[in-house]
Amino acid sequence: MKKFRRPDPTAERLQQLGLDRRAADRLSRHGTVLNIDPGTVLCRTGERGTQAFLLLDGEVEVVTAADTITVGSGAVVGELATLDPHRTRNATVTVTGRVRILVFDVATYRFLAQQAELASHLAPERVAA
Repeated sequence: MKKFRRPDPTAERLQQLGLDRRAADRLSRHGTVLNIDPGTVLCRTGERGTQAFLLLDGEVEVVTAADTITVGSGAVVGELATLDPHRTRNATVTVTGRVRILVFDVATYRFLAQQAELASHLAPERVAA
């Protein structure tokens, strides 16, 4: 007898953004989906990293001391300070249009970022601005 698998729209969206099914399922199960209105600040420069955000749909503006960039669907923001307990946020991230995000608390994000199939997406090798 075949098991019926209920569709998971979040996991399906993550697959559309390039993650394989197993990784998409894990992220969907462990994160919380939120719909955020324009103008909402997700995190501010100098704060401790208590959450990381994976953008499912929409765009955010990332303002650092050196630059301002816009990132969209599939991007992860807030991960550097979330992964490193000694680091504070190096950017202020503001929602520019309605977005749908997947939010992870510190413990969950750190655990997921250590998993081989998720590390390259959740813990990219880059330097904080």
